[in-house]
Amino acid sequence: MPTLGSPKLSLSQLLTRLIVVFFLCVTAGVYIQSYQLTLAGINQEISRTLVQTSRLLQNVFDSRLTALQIHQNTNAASMTLQSLVASEDSDALDDYFIEQEQQDVANTPDFRFIAKDDRVLWHDGSSLFHGIDNEGLDQLRLQLRSINRWTLTTVTTDTEQGYLLMRKTPIVFQSNGKLGGYLYVVVMLNGNFSFVKSLQRASDTQAVWLSADNATLASTLSGNDDIGKALTLPSEESSQAFRHYLVSQSKLRIGGESTKISLLSAQRNDNVVTLQRQMGINLLLTTLIIIIAAFWVNRFVKTRVADSLDRLMRYSQGARSRQRTLPFAGSDIEEFNHIGKTLESTFHALHEKERSLQDLFDYALSPIIVWDTDFAITRINPAAKLKLNYDEQIHASSWLYDQFMYAISPHLKRAVNGTILKGVNIEIDRRVYRWNLAPLMVDNQVKAVIGQGQEITSLIEAEQQSQRAKEAAEASARAKSEFLAKMSHEIRTPLNGILGITQILNDRAEDKAQKDLLGSLYQSGEHLLTVLNDILDLSKIEQGKMTIEYGEFYLQDIIRTVENIYTPLCESKSILLNIDAPIAADTMVRSDQSRLTQILFNLMSNAIKFTHAGQVGLTVTLAQREVEKTDGNENSSDQSTLRQSTLRQYTLRLVVSDTGIGMNQQALESLFDPFVQADSSVTRTYGGSGLGLSIVKSLLDLLEGDIDVTSEPDKGSRFVVEVPLTLVDNKPAKAPENVPFDPVSLGIKRVLLVEDNKINAMVAQAFCHKYHIEVEWVKDGEQALARLQQVKYDLVLMDNHMPNLGGVEATQAIRQTLGLSVPIYACTADAYGSVHDAFYQAGADYIIVKPIKEASFIEALRHLKLRHLKHGAHADS
Repeated sequence: MPTLGSPKLSLSQLLTRLIVVFFLCVTAGVYIQSYQLTLAGINQEISRTLVQTSRLLQNVFDSRLTALQIHQNTNAASMTLQSLVASEDSDALDDYFIEQEQQDVANTPDFRFIAKDDRVLWHDGSSLFHGIDNEGLDQLRLQLRSINRWTLTTVTTDTEQGYLLMRKTPIVFQSNGKLGGYLYVVVMLNGNFSFVKSLQRASDTQAVWLSADNATLASTLSGNDDIGKALTLPSEESSQAFRHYLVSQSKLRIGGESTKISLLSAQRNDNVVTLQRQMGINLLLTTLIIIIAAFWVNRFVKTRVADSLDRLMRYSQGARSRQRTLPFAGSDIEEFNHIGKTLESTFHALHEKERSLQDLFDYALSPIIVWDTDFAITRINPAAKLKLNYDEQIHASSWLYDQFMYAISPHLKRAVNGTILKGVNIEIDRRVYRWNLAPLMVDNQVKAVIGQGQEITSLIEAEQQSQRAKEAAEASARAKSEFLAKMSHEIRTPLNGILGITQILNDRAEDKAQKDLLGSLYQSGEHLLTVLNDILDLSKIEQGKMTIEYGEFYLQDIIRTVENIYTPLCESKSILLNIDAPIAADTMVRSDQSRLTQILFNLMSNAIKFTHAGQVGLTVTLAQREVEKTDGNENSSDQSTLRQSTLRQYTLRLVVSDTGIGMNQQALESLFDPFVQADSSVTRTYGGSGLGLSIVKSLLDLLEGDIDVTSEPDKGSRFVVEVPLTLVDNKPAKAPENVPFDPVSLGIKRVLLVEDNKINAMVAQAFCHKYHIEVEWVKDGEQALARLQQVKYDLVLMDNHMPNLGGVEATQAIRQTLGLSVPIYACTADAYGSVHDAFYQAGADYIIVKPIKEASFIEALRHLKLRHLKHGAHADS
């Protein structure tokens, strides 16, 4: 980045440099591309030329050998030569071959000899010039075994190692067809200037030479030739594009087979050198053109662009310093003219916005103040002056402003440090203002702080009233909850006596009329208990205390329970009960069994209550959903039931239909509202609290289910319930059903009953005596602790609300202070789960909810039996 002291470039200078750099880059790119393309073409042409030269030289060499071969074959077939060989006349053979050489000097070999009967019969004497005597000729004869085929061989002389091309042809007498000998022709490659010279002339090259084993055998070059001084052999990977001579090199092939003799040639490369020179000249010319173009562009930019830009800069500086916007004079360059017009409209819009902001600042009803970093006022609007009694002309502040600054100064210090503050409440003359403070930053430094206040006196008063109303509502809810809990306890306590004594009397009564009366009394108590439970459930739902307890159970258990309970009720009203539940007996699901049973009981009870003729139907189906997952996502209060199982997502569909009185559309709209029935006549005729369906809807919401109802007056109603649940595949072994249970077989000899109410104690004692269980009764927890220290008991039945020491505290003392493990079964009229949880945390083993029924008492004894079977007999400390 440029430093503050570095010189700034003008736009014309910057444009000139950019244009020059651009032209340089374009020219360099074109030059490089042209160079690459030219070099590729040259290399391709050189490669083609070298291949053609090599092939031409090979062809010339082959034609030379072919000519020698023809002459050799002609001589071998000559009758004259055959007669001379037969007579072994050496002088005549000399004359014969001298005559042959005079006729065709160009196709004469370097030397010849004839062998007969494994000896050299004759030679022309030329071999002696190459250092090969008769013994050497005999060795060559022995080396060459092939007939009518050129063969490369070597011979070692006194001066050097010679390379020769030899060919022998048989001399067959035509008179008798016998072999008379062999005619040998030899071409000596070492120093054979005439041979390479003929190759040079035929190939039209500047030089030809033969080499073997990095040694030159024959060459047309001499040490004084310029070409020989400039010539160097190329490597295999290097290019010959810019060499003065092109050198071709190929292995000499004899009879189609490659040899170690290399045949090389050199030819001038003038075209490429000329091209190289021309490329250099073009580069210089291009550079010169770029310099001239850059100079011209610089002049143009300075005369046209710089002047227009200077006018534009003067306009922008002048418009910034003036209070109003002057029109832009225009520019010859379209872009600069567009920029000037845009600046003109922008400055005009900015001035309008500044004026609007100033008007907003001045006429705002909320106080607005701008402080500097020393908390001195730099700007203040009229609303703030009025609220704070501040006089800007004399710069005098009132006690009201001083009080305001004293309250807001700590917040201003935070804003000066860069913190944005919102919702700062400051009281001014018994009026509350909520201030928002924000730092004004310039170059990441706080230069000022702006604050805006808004009067919220009425809002504060409304918030205080709302808080008081909230506290009153919470107090009312707590009072309602405490009242319901107390009323539940107070109602359940006498109900326990009524229902308990009714069951005792019913067991002892022998007259049928008395039994009927006792039955009616018991049903009335049950109805009162049902209403009480509905009210408590609704209270739990309203307070959000109703919880869902997931567990695994067999779906047929619910269906069987409904069938057992409601079949007698339907028979008593002479209506038909149809249950269609195609569910396998071993179908286990995971959901809240008690809540599902409660939903089904409420719907079935309503259907039977409002049906006088016809039938009541229940249809149960399961439909699989797509999602599959593993157990462990639901929260269960009974952690012992959780285990790894394969769960599949299903939807349980319950359809309850009847042929009863039905409902109209107006009644359906408020069907699920609490304490609401179809009309007042229904309440008078059928009774009820109107809570059943409201509780059903709330329970389905907790279970993430849904309910739909269709009904017509005098035709009946149809309720459709859908509840999501999971199907358990890995099921535990099902416990045997309807196992007979005899409480007498438990062997419980002594029970301690802790109960302050005489009637409740009498009911509990009666149930115990019925099953031959001895009971000792005490009236509070202190008496129970005293008796437990003296006597050993098999079971403790513990009430909750008692004088001196309550049931929860007594249970905790038995476990912690006395350290006893005796089973403790709580008998409480409190229906809220918090009381049950307190008992369990204190150490209770089981909860019996009052009023105590014989069935619930037997179920408690069954639980005690299972506990003994699992843990063995208890032992007191």
